[in-house]
Amino acid sequence: MTRRARKRRTLRRALLGSAFISAMAVMGTQLAQSAGAQTCAVAHGTVAGASAQQFETVVSAASAGNSQAMIEVGHMYRDGLGVERDLVQARAWLTFAAYKGAAVGDINKQVAACLSEDERRRADARFFALLQEEEL
Repeated sequence: MTRRARKRRTLRRALLGSAFISAMAVMGTQLAQSAGAQTCAVAHGTVAGASAQQFETVVSAASAGNSQAMIEVGHMYRDGLGVERDLVQARAWLTFAAYKGAAVGDINKQVAACLSEDERRRADARFFALLQEEEL
């Protein structure tokens, strides 16, 4: 095989690989958006299942630095378990957990996809407030 033919074959493979990666990225974005839409569609309000006392217990553990409890608080806010559903608070607690090194997966991105730009800014402000509270 000539050098020119090898270059063409290499270029063709690179283009195919690039097209494949682009297609997978688009498909991943669509899946995340559909999953986010399902997360956003949860009704507002408090859902039966966890009591306010259970919520307070988990918040106490999270405030003490337990990153798994931080994730749980985020889930409870997201789903309205034992507390009024609040996606801004959910995003703040999940971001805090991620900051502490917890593996929050894609749930933080899904929650963020449900928020407006203003709500994202409020969630970021709440996250920084949580950081300052921890330092006290």
